[in-house]
Amino acid sequence: DDSKNVVVEIDHQLLNQYGLALSDVSDLLKAQNIEIPSGKIQEGDTKINVRTSGTFRSIHDVREVIIGVSTSTGVVVKLDEIAEVYYDIADSNFRIREGRDNAVLLTGYFQGGQNIVLIGKDVEKTIAAYKDSLPEDITFTRVLYQPDTVEQSVNDFALNLVQGVLFVVIVVFIGMGFRNAIIVSTAIPSSILMTFVLMRFLNVQLHQISIAALIVSLGMLVDNAIVISDAIQVRIDRGEPRMQACVDGAKEVAIPILTSTLTTVAAFLPFLLLNSIAGEYIVSLPIIVMASLSASYVVALFVTPSMAYIYFKPSKEKNKTYRIRKLFGKMLQWGMTYKKSLILVLILAIGGTAFLGLQLGLQFFPKADTNMFYMDINSFGTDHIDQTQGIADAVSDILDDEPIVTGYTVAIGDGLPKFFNTIPKPAPSQDYAQVMVRVDLDRMTKEEGYENLTKYIDHVQKRMDQSISAGKVTVKQLEQAGPIGAPVRVRIVGASMDDLLIATEKVKAQLREIPGTINIDDDFDDKIYEFHIEPDTVKASAMGVTNYDIQNEVSMALRGRASGVLRKGKEEYDILVKSDIETKDQLENLMVKSSFTKNKVLLKDLGTIDLASQYPVIKKYNRKLAVHVYSDVLDGYSSIDIQNQLQGMLDEDPTAGSSYQFDGEQQKIKENFGSIGEAAVLALMLVYMILLIQFRSFAQPMVILITVPLSVVGSVLGLYIFRQNLSFVAALGVVSLLGIVVNNAIVLLDFINAEVQRGKTIPDACMDAVSKRFRPIMLSTTTTVIGLTPLIYSGSSLFMPMAIALMSGLMISTLLTLVVIPVIYSMVMESIRPKKTRRLRADLDRLKQSVTRA
Repeated sequence: DDSKNVVVEIDHQLLNQYGLALSDVSDLLKAQNIEIPSGKIQEGDTKINVRTSGTFRSIHDVREVIIGVSTSTGVVVKLDEIAEVYYDIADSNFRIREGRDNAVLLTGYFQGGQNIVLIGKDVEKTIAAYKDSLPEDITFTRVLYQPDTVEQSVNDFALNLVQGVLFVVIVVFIGMGFRNAIIVSTAIPSSILMTFVLMRFLNVQLHQISIAALIVSLGMLVDNAIVISDAIQVRIDRGEPRMQACVDGAKEVAIPILTSTLTTVAAFLPFLLLNSIAGEYIVSLPIIVMASLSASYVVALFVTPSMAYIYFKPSKEKNKTYRIRKLFGKMLQWGMTYKKSLILVLILAIGGTAFLGLQLGLQFFPKADTNMFYMDINSFGTDHIDQTQGIADAVSDILDDEPIVTGYTVAIGDGLPKFFNTIPKPAPSQDYAQVMVRVDLDRMTKEEGYENLTKYIDHVQKRMDQSISAGKVTVKQLEQAGPIGAPVRVRIVGASMDDLLIATEKVKAQLREIPGTINIDDDFDDKIYEFHIEPDTVKASAMGVTNYDIQNEVSMALRGRASGVLRKGKEEYDILVKSDIETKDQLENLMVKSSFTKNKVLLKDLGTIDLASQYPVIKKYNRKLAVHVYSDVLDGYSSIDIQNQLQGMLDEDPTAGSSYQFDGEQQKIKENFGSIGEAAVLALMLVYMILLIQFRSFAQPMVILITVPLSVVGSVLGLYIFRQNLSFVAALGVVSLLGIVVNNAIVLLDFINAEVQRGKTIPDACMDAVSKRFRPIMLSTTTTVIGLTPLIYSGSSLFMPMAIALMSGLMISTLLTLVVIPVIYSMVMESIRPKKTRRLRADLDRLKQSVTRA
């Protein structure tokens, strides 16, 4: 802001000679620069307004204000005799630069529930029309334009959705043949359209998370249709009439697919109850998955049989999966023969998974997929904005030398308007600046050889540390979901500020010893020196001077005070009254006027002025003195490992008078992963209750739930192979499998039970079930897995870990389910049947005895 003020700089020594105070001069200026409505005068039949001119029209009018008149000579004293009156540029507390150029930042925010892309086009038209009326040397630069970002992001995910649909359709065509695949594939657009209608009623917007949710559920949309169409096709192949085959086939699997749909919905339902920022961030994911699966059940139950009646014909057996089916049959036969060995292998696999799980890195949320990062600049030992700007200029020199940087925006004296939802809002300060940097990601990876933005940020941070000495520059990557800030944070609580200072320096020294730490800092404010005015209340009261008189006069002398406005044409200039005091001696000789006696007394006669040091800010936590020490982490290192090492150091060598509490990424993980754990337990209970109702058995649902640890084996293995951290979204994928992986076991056990009721032995029923249900199980698994592949190839740091956890968990679980579940089922049911037989025989014996007595 380069606006001007009219400065009235008063010579305090001359002011003392006239018995005036700064407040008197301020009051005189206000009294002379006033215009009060005067009313009207009747002139015949007309009323004429009366106006008294009293406002300043030029700086000359300010200089000519009379501040005193001699009672003996009548000589008047004008303001310009004791003060300099001049124009001056107002102190600027906030400056914006785009690159090296001064700039004005135009910021707009969108209302909720609006189409950002369409509004963005209207904004573009308005700006384009406005640019034509401006001088040619004024340029417009897009610092951040969210409509483009949103449109690109939605288009990318929409493309992933289309790719997923094509992949799923191709898999269905290969697995079921052209005619059947056409019928089954209609479940995808039908279910998606119904989901869009439900989204409208549920007030869920179309954005990155919601489209990703559609991709997650994409492969599952055809599962119910596959099972129903397969059941119908089997009956048609047996020679049943087409109508009867369609009706009976749908009836046969209606309850199993309802159960499988409900179990999947039950697995996602608890995520609606996550009471955290992370839960709010992904809330649309479970809503859309549950809505789309419910829609797919309706489509499969009513649309698929209707279309099957029109188009299905007896199939020509091609035995496409014969060899694979035969392989699984041999594996199952081996498992039935060596049951204990299979259980031992399963236990070893789960144990190995636990070991691999400990090797996975923990992460709250992946960093944001964006071409931006930002810097916080803090200057040392100064609160002057010009010195802060000097450091910002040095930062600009480094950024100009970086070929990857495409542009940057600097805010000096305050932070930029919030350009990302997780950026904390800084407090305005003359010693602070913030920089938003834009980079070319393609050039970064292809030409400059940086694997990711994190590695490039580490490089920029190293350059800043080597080149900037007058301040601290902290380079930060944007976060997703809930803001963490520095991933390693220690809260130190102590009884005194001196204890906190000792503990703070100790913790910082220990952090420097740990590899992987960077940007180690604290929020402990060093002592500052200031002149402390201590009035002698007895002496001041005797002279009629109050504390208000002292503070008011000192404040006006040093800081100045607005005393009206000078209006010149269309411009307005604030009139600022202050003194020329610059030293302690001059301050001591400032005369303070009593508001009671009107006498003036030197400030040094009213008390003492001493140089003292004190802490400018005192922070507390739970009413105790506290300070934070924090550290960023280099790429390739774990904040969890660093915190554990630091905790070990603190436990071995504690500091007297202080206690420590951690408040970084590990605590966020515990808080949010704990809520996921609670959601998993609730989901498990819901799934068990649904299975209990269907199978009317306590044992069989427990057999089905064996698929859960099998899926965890696959998820952990997949995350380990693809070198992914166990983040919140990855854990979300693992827990989501609770309701997905049981579907295959439900279909399998339902068929086994039906075969046993027809009189087959349990081993034969198990073998027959794997053979007969192999195709729908493998096909539904393949469609779900293949539907998730676009999320992996999208490179999204947010959704790729979840997709990997889902895909690998589902694949491994399915392969193991076809062998492990039948074996465990046979073991459980064969142990239960002898007990039932013994009870039945006992009942018959009692019945015979009763008949004999009769």
